[in-house]
Amino acid sequence: MKRSVAVFDFDKTLTDRDTLFGFYRTVAGGGPLFFLKRILLIVAGVLYKTGLTKNHTLKRIGIYLFLKGISRDELEIAARRYCEQIELNDIYLNHYRKTDCEKWIVSASPEIYLRHLFPGDHVAGTTFTYSDNKVMGLETNMFGEEKKKFLGEKGITHIHKLYTDSIADKSLMDISENVYVIHQGRII
Repeated sequence: MKRSVAVFDFDKTLTDRDTLFGFYRTVAGGGPLFFLKRILLIVAGVLYKTGLTKNHTLKRIGIYLFLKGISRDELEIAARRYCEQIELNDIYLNHYRKTDCEKWIVSASPEIYLRHLFPGDHVAGTTFTYSDNKVMGLETNMFGEEKKKFLGEKGITHIHKLYTDSIADKSLMDISENVYVIHQGRII
C-alpha cells in the first residue's frame, strides 16, 4: 500500500518571506562588519540570480560569512531564539496543521532551526559540517534534486500533496499527485 505523504517547502510556503538572512543576522549580530558581509552576500545573490553561480555556492558563501567558527551550542541557542521571530502563514494554519496524512517539511533552510520550530515533526533541511564543535561549512544543501534523493532514502517515492513556491522543486513535482503552488501566502 502506498504511503499518503504531504511535503511542504518552508520559506515562502509556510512563511511569507525567506528566513535564512534573518538567521544569519541572529547568529552574527549587527555592526559595520555585518553590513559589509551583507553586501558581499547580496553580490553573491546577484551572481546566483543571473546564473553565474550555483545555489550551493551561494549557500557556502553565506555560511562562510556568517556562521563559520560559531560553536554548535551557540548555533543551537541562536536557532531557538530565532524561532520566536518566525511568523508562519495561512498555509501553515489551514493546510499543514490540518493535513491528516504523513507530513514532511523539506527545505533549503537550515535544519537546525526547523527542528526547533517543528519539534517532533518530520523535517529535513540544510546541514553544516563541524570541526572541533564549530561550523566549518556546508554538509547538505537540501535544494532541488537533493530533496527528492533524501525522500527516496526515506522510502518516499510518491507524494500525495506537495506545497511549494519554487520551480526548484521540479523533481518533487514530478513524483507528486497534487501540486499546490504558493505565492504571497496563497495557493495559486
